[in-house]
Amino acid sequence: MGLLLLSADYLHDDGITYRIRRDNLEQDFTIEEKRDGAWVDCGLDRAVKDVNFAEFKRLGLLIKK
Repeated sequence: MGLLLLSADYLHDDGITYRIRRDNLEQDFTIEEKRDGAWVDCGLDRAVKDVNFAEFKRLGLLIKK
């Protein structure tokens, strides 16, 4: 069992695609959104407030597989 460094893409109801990423297992994760085909760090605080952090648990980064 282990943790992932990069989650699956998640298309939110707002039409924006998000993902969770971290560079290594010791680093905290960040949430990115896809803008014009590029991934941009949107900040964990904004994502938790605007998107609902519980939805990101489904992406698989925080869950052992």
